[in-house]
Amino acid sequence: MKSVLFCVFMWICCIFCGPVSNAQDIGEKGIIPRPLIQTSGEGFFYLRKNTEIYTSPEGKQVALQLAELLRKSTGYRLPVKEGVTEKKNTICLSICTELDTLGREGYRLQIAPEKVSFTALDKAGLFYAMQTFRQLLPVSIEKNAVVKDVVWKVACTEIVDKPQYSWRGYMQDVSRTFYSVEVIKKYLDVMALYKLNVLHFHLTDDQGWRIEIQKYPKLTSPLTTRFAEKHKEPEERNGFYTQQQIKELVEYAAERHITIVPEIDIPGHSWPTLLVYPELGVNDKHYPEYVFPFLASWGYWGNQFTPNTLDPTKEVVYSFLDDVFEEIAALFPAEYIHFGGDEVRHIVWDKEPHITAFKKEHGMQNSLDLQNYFVGRVCQIIKSKGKKPIGWNDILENPEGLTRETAIMSWVGEEAIVEAAERGFYTVATPTDYLYFDITQADRNDGTMSDLAYRNINSIERIYNYDPAHGLKPEQKKYLLGVQANMWTAVPQEVKDMNVQNFPRLLAVAEIGWTSGKQKDFTAFEQRLQQHYGRLDQLKIDYYRPGGYITGHWHPEILSLAYQPLTWDVSTKVYTNGRIIAGFFYTHGENYMNIRKVELLENGKVISTDEHQGLADTFRGTNKTKTFLYHLQVDHYNPDAVYTLRAEVKGQGGTDSYGNFTFNQSPFRPFMEIEPHVEK
Repeated sequence: MKSVLFCVFMWICCIFCGPVSNAQDIGEKGIIPRPLIQTSGEGFFYLRKNTEIYTSPEGKQVALQLAELLRKSTGYRLPVKEGVTEKKNTICLSICTELDTLGREGYRLQIAPEKVSFTALDKAGLFYAMQTFRQLLPVSIEKNAVVKDVVWKVACTEIVDKPQYSWRGYMQDVSRTFYSVEVIKKYLDVMALYKLNVLHFHLTDDQGWRIEIQKYPKLTSPLTTRFAEKHKEPEERNGFYTQQQIKELVEYAAERHITIVPEIDIPGHSWPTLLVYPELGVNDKHYPEYVFPFLASWGYWGNQFTPNTLDPTKEVVYSFLDDVFEEIAALFPAEYIHFGGDEVRHIVWDKEPHITAFKKEHGMQNSLDLQNYFVGRVCQIIKSKGKKPIGWNDILENPEGLTRETAIMSWVGEEAIVEAAERGFYTVATPTDYLYFDITQADRNDGTMSDLAYRNINSIERIYNYDPAHGLKPEQKKYLLGVQANMWTAVPQEVKDMNVQNFPRLLAVAEIGWTSGKQKDFTAFEQRLQQHYGRLDQLKIDYYRPGGYITGHWHPEILSLAYQPLTWDVSTKVYTNGRIIAGFFYTHGENYMNIRKVELLENGKVISTDEHQGLADTFRGTNKTKTFLYHLQVDHYNPDAVYTLRAEVKGQGGTDSYGNFTFNQSPFRPFMEIEPHVEK
């Protein structure tokens, strides 16, 4: 009854505040994702020292989150009180059942000179109203320390808003490169700001098993969670999450209305499991007997795929998976558990006599039938845990073997989305051609850590204009859960590089997932985006800038046929202690360029050196080492020093060579500093 009265009171407040004026250009408000309806009022609401927050009981958690957010930068007390009030200069939160047409994530935000009102059907809607209000405040609201001499005002407006899709996701690969709990929490914070609500947690792959399973402690032994020392990977790229840390992350995400969907990738991509439990494998191939970075795969196996997989014919494998998914289901409240199911090399199975015998015994025509058998068994295991299975669209090869609850994550082209919907399976759109963020976003020669030899360029405009429902008939659209961006960390391993690949593209995905296609307009989005670069700066998040990491160039006039030094002043590019990648990206000309040594100098003194034979050529793939990349480091940064990059180079067979010199420093401590803005 109290909630109903509070809701009625808020509607009265709306009337009391007077009618809003004509609708204004949404772009002027700078909100991402773009709201459903926004109209403008007159005047401003000022956040002051005496501002108070009132809330219904159901909204108290959000009210406390709002107060905590605002206190950090304003220094105001902002007391939170339950109940209704007619006081001026207040922020009021309420649950209102009359807003059922907006769904649980929809909300109504009313900003008038004397009062701000958040109204929603559910506290999730209140939370998203808070994020919109946050974006309307000056960007200094994002600071973690009190900011003086800022007028905390918001233009009067009214917004009615709800999302287009229920799944607005981001996938974080923590197997190929491990990231700390703090890094994941930071991503959860930023996802919440932009109303993304699913974190797909890719916890296992060939490069590491990253989650504690108590019944199988060997899964998190050093053999499966630490890269071999010979590869000299930074210490922070090794590790795993304890179950206590997982619980902490799940709780942290839930407070931000984000669901964490775990992925245990099987039956391929299971190298760590096979190292410590070899009896689960299809053969006895276990070389090398350790995990290693993705880009080293070709040196060991001749390709990126393992020579062994889980054995789909062994009952011990299904007992193992039953135990693992039992613990996974207990840790993650999510409706779905992802089991991968992608990129299984049937050639590995076809070579094994016992596999051939099993297929013959069970009337299977080929290894595809065997994979379908495996997928069906796994789906039943996950279903027995009270969860719904979800896998990559490779599992659609035999839809009859899937449980009807199984969802499809469509990554191989847009046609996979249509196929899943046609067959009556719920699907998440995440095609490589638009939503793989390890793919280059502008120029393969700009030094950004991207590109697994994909041919396409996933520019922010291409991403923004993507329609996940394209090709679906009206009756099939109900099967489209939503969209998801994927970050595979084989190449962009540093947190800074990952950020540059994700931002601002992730904001475009947020708008695809939330905003109706009829309201999308890339030009207007670009205008609103300009206001968010400053917010990302305050949050200490690096993002892509035109030109990437290009710092200089070479051309025929400065080359010779004998090694000689080229130098570039990189003082503006060195800004903290951290690791550096200096790159030499050939762009055109009759000749490539040889490099044999690269040095970083501080006030004329060499402080870091990488000496190896390199070739600046056209290679941009992953099946061999990019010798034109050089690795340096700054351990004792001097802000008053002059930093110079010196490279010994020569033309190969001639001097008709042109290219970009790139310089990229990644801080040892992520999210503490960002690369300074310098006009190019």
